[in-house]
Amino acid sequence: MSKLLYAKLAASNLKKNRQNILPYLLSSIGTVMMFFIMASISANEGLNQMYGAQYITMVTEFGVGIIGLFSVVFLIYSNSFLMKRRKKEFGLFHILGMEKKHIALVLFFENLYLLVIALAAGIGLGVLLYRLMFLILVKLTGIEGTFGFQFYGSALGNTVILLAAIYLINFLLGLRQIQKSEPIELLKGSQVGEKEPKAKILSILTGVVTLGAGYYLAITCESSLEAFTTFFLAIVLVGVGTQCLFSSGSIALLKAMKRNKWYYYKLNHFTGVSGMLYRMKQNAAGLANICILSTGVLLVISITACLWTGVDNSVKNRYPSQISVNGNNLSDEQIESYVQLIQQSLSDQGLTPETFTDERAITATVLRHQNRFYAPDENTAVTELRNSEGIYILTADDYQIWTGESLSVEKGTAVVIPEKKDDTFAYETVEIGEKVWKAQAMTSDVLQKEEGDVIVTTYLIFSDQEEVQTVLEALGVTEYVGTSWSCDMDFHLSEEEQITVGHRIDEALAASQADSAGVWVEIREEQRPGMEALYGAVLFFGIFVGLLFLMGTVMIIYYKQVSEGYDDRERFQIMQKVGMSRREVKKCIHSQVLTVFFLPLVTAMIHTVVAFPFMTKIMRLLNFSNVHAFMIATGITIAVFAVVYVIVYAVTARTYYNIVEE
Repeated sequence: MSKLLYAKLAASNLKKNRQNILPYLLSSIGTVMMFFIMASISANEGLNQMYGAQYITMVTEFGVGIIGLFSVVFLIYSNSFLMKRRKKEFGLFHILGMEKKHIALVLFFENLYLLVIALAAGIGLGVLLYRLMFLILVKLTGIEGTFGFQFYGSALGNTVILLAAIYLINFLLGLRQIQKSEPIELLKGSQVGEKEPKAKILSILTGVVTLGAGYYLAITCESSLEAFTTFFLAIVLVGVGTQCLFSSGSIALLKAMKRNKWYYYKLNHFTGVSGMLYRMKQNAAGLANICILSTGVLLVISITACLWTGVDNSVKNRYPSQISVNGNNLSDEQIESYVQLIQQSLSDQGLTPETFTDERAITATVLRHQNRFYAPDENTAVTELRNSEGIYILTADDYQIWTGESLSVEKGTAVVIPEKKDDTFAYETVEIGEKVWKAQAMTSDVLQKEEGDVIVTTYLIFSDQEEVQTVLEALGVTEYVGTSWSCDMDFHLSEEEQITVGHRIDEALAASQADSAGVWVEIREEQRPGMEALYGAVLFFGIFVGLLFLMGTVMIIYYKQVSEGYDDRERFQIMQKVGMSRREVKKCIHSQVLTVFFLPLVTAMIHTVVAFPFMTKIMRLLNFSNVHAFMIATGITIAVFAVVYVIVYAVTARTYYNIVEE
């Protein structure tokens, strides 16, 4: 037989198997298109000229890596479904006289055709949709400029290499299955797994421990820094736990139900439990993947959408004042001279600020155990520093300057004000180093916030400078103790005028070489475009990755429906032969299928709810602290995704019922 004949046979096979092949091909085209667009945006040199472009480049480069990694896992996993369904076909070829090397040649041409079509269609669609996607990115980020499509060799080359590598791996995996299997095994390959499944105790214990550990990290996490450092560990633990419990935990539960004879030997329970037992054996891995992908969609979309819609509040959280002049470890003489320069600059511009505050404090990064605060040293472990807190050490006079309110503090007393309103200090004393002060808990509308900063912060207010000096001696001379100064101003000015005023203040300070002393000026409206670019790019990334995860979810659901359909067609016939009516059989199978396909959705919702407090702390790293808004966004995302999931199930269920009733 000539190679041309094998090529024709491969083309004929693809046409005959289009019900299974087409979704896989469309997924390949979709991943190629998305990867090519993201890689092209990342390589766009015109972005370098735009303000805030560094954030877009950073996010898109990360997106290229995520999409590439997902494409490898997803397309290899999808191909395994195809190979399972086609084993019977390859076995038939073998029986009809084709050798394994001939079947391998057919498989090679099939993969080659699919690769060429996926690359041509995916890159073609990428070129067509690039400008639209870029316009969406420009709209989301607020960057300005005119951008056309440029064909970047790196984007094209990386796309071709990625998909070619994936298809090569798929071909080799298929070749391995064909080489290791005998004709009779190939003919029965799609029915492998019909033995009663075993619940593996080690897998169950691993699932319980890892899922419990992941949930524990999410629920008990106390700070944003701790959340950031344990984020990926928690994801891995929950992912492993989900896989183990779906594969072994579900089987153990069903077997326990089967051992309960009073429950099991009833018609609806008998058929339901038995059917579910075999379904979970064959589908556990796929269902766990649907659950993990669904959780990814819910978290990515809710987080990125919430960040983008709340960018204005995030900017104000990060920059509370329109213009702020800041410095660390400055002497009082230096601060006084800088304040005079600022006031002189404002006077020269003929401006009187609406608010003007000159805030000075001693700051320290400390470790805390209940009511005891102490400074870290060279022997402090990195894991302890992860839970460090910040304290502002003020005198009563400083407090009046900061808040405009007078406060009387007795000697030997420390007024304690947690920065977060919901936090309380329920101790009678404050210990700093080896010194002890009587504690007086208090609240402040000025100093306290609904949500604290990334680092947990507490204000400690003492009677006078002498007491503050005692505090410093108790903490010891350490790199974790210093002074901070902030001169904050607000005006009734337009955004452009605020930037102009800030630049003139900066010029006045620079002329006195204040910048060399570590003084810097922050102008809220000047920083806004950068944050809008970052959050817009993050939303763009979230939409891309969310769609990619959704495509993976839909793809797995579709193949599950096809797989279930072929298996249930035989079960359907057997049940009718043993005396069950068509209506009883259909009801039984329908309830099992519903349970199988909606279990991942329910589990994904549980994962998302448990992850909620964890993610709120992560978002505080990006200056987003509106928990109520995030809760609403998450709820809406869950509701919309549930509707989409139901629609996908309903559409793919048609394929299932068509197969069953053939």
